[in-house]
Amino acid sequence: MKKFFTILGGIFAVLIFVIVVAFFILNHFGTGLDEESKSYVDSNLPKIITNWNVNELLNRASPELMKVAPKEKIEKLFNAFSERLGPLKEYKGSNGQANMTLITQKGKVITATYIAEAIFEKAPATIQFRIIKRGNNWQILEFRVNSDALIP
Repeated sequence: MKKFFTILGGIFAVLIFVIVVAFFILNHFGTGLDEESKSYVDSNLPKIITNWNVNELLNRASPELMKVAPKEKIEKLFNAFSERLGPLKEYKGSNGQANMTLITQKGKVITATYIAEAIFEKAPATIQFRIIKRGNNWQILEFRVNSDALIP
């Protein structure tokens, strides 16, 4: 019986060690992903919203975004944003973080979600920006604009 508990204790010790090492590795890579994704958002989002440039969004769009929001739909939305919000006056930056998920069929999936604040000529707005990393490139999964000026 003593031998059984010794072996069981050894297994638990190894398991705890593996969990601690995995935590530190994920924490290290997670910080780098947060910095990388925030940099992507803060450098690319203003290019899209400065004058509501559809092509700037499309050039960065993921296949998933294009599937649910084809170019014609995005053009209509951007026309409404332009009319009701106007051009960008001040970009106040974004807040958010990256997430790494392990999915059995797809392997590692890295996404990031950010909320950005912006002041436009006619009204302020918040923009939700969700991105996905494929290889070394980030792509836009979701793009949502919220403002009281958009309520009819």
